[in-house]
Amino acid sequence: MKSAAFNSTSGTNFNITRRRFLQTASASVAVSALGADALDVVNGKPRRVGLIGAGWYGKSDLWRLIQVAPVEVVSLCDPDKHMLAEAVEIAGQRQ
Repeated sequence: MKSAAFNSTSGTNFNITRRRFLQTASASVAVSALGADALDVVNGKPRRVGLIGAGWYGKSDLWRLIQVAPVEVVSLCDPDKHMLAEAVEIAGQRQ
C-alpha cells in the first residue's frame, strides 16, 4: 500500500502508512489506559497486590502472577485460618 503524502501549510511533506498509524495509535491508547502505572512497569517497580480468598483458586492465581510479573504481596485475606496460614507461608518463600 502506498503512503499518503499531504502538504502542510509550511510546505513540508507528511508521509504515513496505515500500518504506522495503527501502531502509533494503539501504543498511545495502551499507555494512556495504564496512566502513571505505565512508568512503574517500564522502570521495573513491582506492583503491590493483595489476595482476598486464599483457597485453591486464589493461591493458584497469585502464584501465577508472581511468576509472570514483578509484584509485591502486601496483604492476604481469608476467613479460614488454615488456608490463610498456608498462603502466608508460600508468599513468604516466593518473595
